[in-house]
Amino acid sequence: MKTGLKVYLLRRILRQAEGFTLLELTIVLVISGILAAIALPSFLNQASKAKQVEAKMYLGTLNHAQQGYMLEHSQFANDMNRLGIALYNSPNYRYSIQLDGTATQYAVHHAESLSSSLRPYVGMVAVLNDSSSGATVDTVLCEAQTAQTGKAAQPVMGKDAVDCAPGSNAVGQ
Repeated sequence: MKTGLKVYLLRRILRQAEGFTLLELTIVLVISGILAAIALPSFLNQASKAKQVEAKMYLGTLNHAQQGYMLEHSQFANDMNRLGIALYNSPNYRYSIQLDGTATQYAVHHAESLSSSLRPYVGMVAVLNDSSSGATVDTVLCEAQTAQTGKAAQPVMGKDAVDCAPGSNAVGQ
């Protein structure tokens, strides 16, 4: 073999065994950091949304159970056990039922947020007395407009419907 060719091949082999330069590693780290900075907030937002689904499902279940309980017993239940619902201890929300004084007009279900990154929710089942159509049962499920710890504002019961309080929005509308 010619000497020039041997030198060329030897240099090529040595160059391949050198590895990455500091500049190449820095560029890769900077690009990885930028991608992580873009993806992380989106990922954390999706995790919060998944946790909030728990509250929506539980309150929807409580609203439906209260409707059935009202039809059977002519009053609302003040206890989840009476409704036949077992809610598990949640690290995200604390659930409670609040009734009017006679337990015959409305039941409010709170999903109190235990984290400042989650929205609180509130549901209401109410008996509305309309002179033209008689008594009807109306329900609403509301979420606070911002993530916060604590309870969402109680819905407002009108003559014809139950609406979310100011500072909260109806879920599913």
